Amino acid sequence: MRCLPVIAVLLAASATPAIAQTPPDVADLVGARAAGGETQLEARGYRFVTTNVVRDTKWSFWWSERQRQCISVATAEGRYSAIGTVPAANCNAGGSAAMRPTQPHDRISLVCIGAGSGPAAQSTSGYRYNRKSRKFEPEFGTTMGREAFSSDLEIEIADGVGRVHPSGKLVSPIHSGGSDGWWPIADLLVTPDRITGSYRMNGLNKPRIDYDRRTRIVHVRAATEFTGRCEEQ
Repeated sequence: MRCLPVIAVLLAASATPAIAQTPPDVADLVGARAAGGETQLEARGYRFVTTNVVRDTKWSFWWSERQRQCISVATAEGRYSAIGTVPAANCNAGGSAAMRPTQPHDRISLVCIGAGSGPAAQSTSGYRYNRKSRKFEPEFGTTMGREAFSSDLEIEIADGVGRVHPSGKLVSPIHSGGSDGWWPIADLLVTPDRITGSYRMNGLNKPRIDYDRRTRIVHVRAATEFTGRCEEQ
């Protein structure tokens, strides 16, 4: 397993699966309506950074310059369902040095093993009746189907930057953009219970990664699909 110098916050594996600890200064906003909650967050010195939707929950990220703190706010059915601290890199949308972590932390490193399926050419053969010769003649052809396979991949996240190392059939015969078997993860989002992003295998193949930190199940969806179980190293 390769090691990287890392300064990204990893929410402890022993933490409760619901969400990271709620900061005391915003604890009273859990359960509040989203519209009023945003006003309160701004009044308490938080600045909106970005938002992302994962299934039925909207995750918004807010930065407090005074407290040097990034928080994630989960909104479901129009109310704040949970608020928790997250790695400062999640609020580093504009690359501002003021929002970067100031001391080293643990890294996120995943090794995932599973199975999937991908497009594959399949040879066909048979007989076709030839009206001119009035005979059945052999016929051969090729059709596109899907082929099952077993494989693995690695995911590493450091200082808000992620990369993925797919193996075997997860690597397209024609690919570009990788370096020593690693591809950078774009649109990376790290929340207390999920990691999502995508990588560009080639111009037409851009797999999407969706890792559930509660179940430790990862899905990779593109022309080739993969489902695996991961272990955090």
